[in-house]
Amino acid sequence: MRQAQEQQRRLADLQQRRADLRVPGESPDGLVRVVVDGEMKVGDIEIDARAMRLDSYSLAESLQAAIDAAYAAFGERQQELLTETLGGSELVRRAQEGTLTPDEWFRQFGVDLSDPFRGARR
Repeated sequence: MRQAQEQQRRLADLQQRRADLRVPGESPDGLVRVVVDGEMKVGDIEIDARAMRLDSYSLAESLQAAIDAAYAAFGERQQELLTETLGGSELVRRAQEGTLTPDEWFRQFGVDLSDPFRGARR
């Protein structure tokens, strides 16, 4: 039970750290920079004055590239946080793939979900 509580605390910490993330992204031409926050919202858009010489299509491409870069960096950082919190184990890999069952996850912490008396014992 203590292991499960510790894991729950670590997961809560992971959620808070993810919520606090602010990850930048920049277009390949360096004319547009954006930041994605922990809610995956784009904010802090910076457009270099040189970008004003671009046609609207090119400016839109630069903006989209910066957003895509920020989302990719956010995904990488989120993966790093997950690995830091849960370790780079086989269980993490399987959870990411969606092939890990709840029974297998809880069994790691000594909890048998099929035991009808698991909550009654102390």
